[in-house]
Parts: sequence; C-alpha cells; structure tokens
Amino acid sequence: MTKHDALALLSNTYFPKLISHTLAVDRKRLPPTQYICSNTTIMRTILIGLLGLCLAGCTTNSYFSSSNNLVNQDCSVHLTDGTVIIGKLSIQFESGQNSDKYVKLLGAENTERKILISDILYYQHKNDYYYPKTINLEAYEIPFRDKVYTPNLNNLLFVKRLTAAGAKMELYELFRSRSSSTDGTDQYDYYISFPGDNRLLAWNIRGPGFFPNFEEKMSKLVADCPVLAEKIKNKSGGYSVRQISVDVKKIEVIRKVVEEYNSCK
Repeated sequence: MTKHDALALLSNTYFPKLISHTLAVDRKRLPPTQYICSNTTIMRTILIGLLGLCLAGCTTNSYFSSSNNLVNQDCSVHLTDGTVIIGKLSIQFESGQNSDKYVKLLGAENTERKILISDILYYQHKNDYYYPKTINLEAYEIPFRDKVYTPNLNNLLFVKRLTAAGAKMELYELFRSRSSSTDGTDQYDYYISFPGDNRLLAWNIRGPGFFPNFEEKMSKLVADCPVLAEKIKNKSGGYSVRQISVDVKKIEVIRKVVEEYNSCK
C-alpha cells in the first residue's frame, strides 16, 4: 500500500468512524458545555493528524546512506564521453534494486534518465568523488556477509576516492551502512588502483594481491620507487603488516605506502 492509498483509507474510513464513535460517547457522558469543548478539541486533533499525513504523503524521499544507496541527491555525473549531467541522483544497489546496474538521474522538468554504471567516469556529491570499480569480495574473508554483494564474483560498485585528483596510486573506500549489513555495524573496505590499471580495476587491500607475503608482493608493485620498495622489503619504517593483522593496522600501513609512493620522485 502506498502513502497515498493509506492516506485515502484513513480519510475516507478510519477518521469518519472515529469522529462518529467519539462524539456519540461524549454526548452520553458529558454535560452540554463540556461536550462542545470536547467536540472542538477532537476536531482540532484530527485535523492536525490529517495535515501531518498529507505532508508525509506529499514529501519527496531524499537521503544519502552510502555511495551505493542514495535517493534524490544533488550530484554531478561525469560520463566517459566527457558529458557532465547535473541533477538529483538515485542509486539503489545496496537495497537489491537496480540489479541491472543502472542509476537514475532526475533532471530539468523532472525528466528521469537511466545511466548504465559502466558509462560513468565518476559522480560528485558535495565535496566527495565516487568512482565505479569492479569489486571482488572474496568468500574466504567475507563469507556471505550480505545478500547484495556476491562473494567470488565481480560487483561493479561506486567507491569513494581518498587520494588527491591525479595521484599515481589511488586509494578508495567502500562503505556500507549498518542498515544494510547483516551484523548491524558500519563496514569499510579499502581498495588500491595502480598506474596503468584498467579504470574499473581495484585491488582489495586484504586480498591475495597483497597477502600472504605482503613485503614481497608490495615491494614488487612499487619497484619504480626503490627507496620505498626497500623499506617494505626490509619491514622497516613501520611498513610491516601480516595477513592476520587487524584491519586498522592494514589500512594504516597501506595509507603510508600510498602517501610515500605518490610523493616519490
């Protein structure tokens, strides 16, 4: 039942019966002067309730829960062909809707446009930038953690860019709100893109691209920055991390690697 259907049902059925029943009871038990006052109070209360329902039914839903769960948010969408479209963006990937990977953009004169996620270079919401990336949530580390993101399959999702524009090595964050997680907690995953990678490719920092043998794998990936590669290989300067390390430690080390690599001459 829609909000408008519920409002019509209450207006046409519930409230008339409530008014009739309440007034009949009050007429029997109250003196005439008190009955008039009671009648006025009841009508005022009912009118306020109807007004509230009307406002609720007529208000457009709008929220931002995560980069893959938002409705009617003012955004600019930058397409791969250079086109920039401004409007109210809706993405419902976390809710299980739009499984065909289209986003919806409400433009001028309330015209709605469906845009395939693979045609989007990025979208901007306020001061943040979100890029589509092919995300693989490995089953061994996230065993069926939720119903939307399928383990061991590639999921094309929007992730938030944490590094500055034009960085050589890019760091991204995938946030999922507690409302869409199975354990009721906010969840964060982090991904890296290297120079020369396909624009949709992202490496999970907890994945097999880095663990086990983090020092060996990462030092090879940053070999074009010899000073950094040597630090990682020798586990010096705080660059040591193990597969069993907590996520906070992993992201701390990864951030250091990204920052030094991007500043490497």
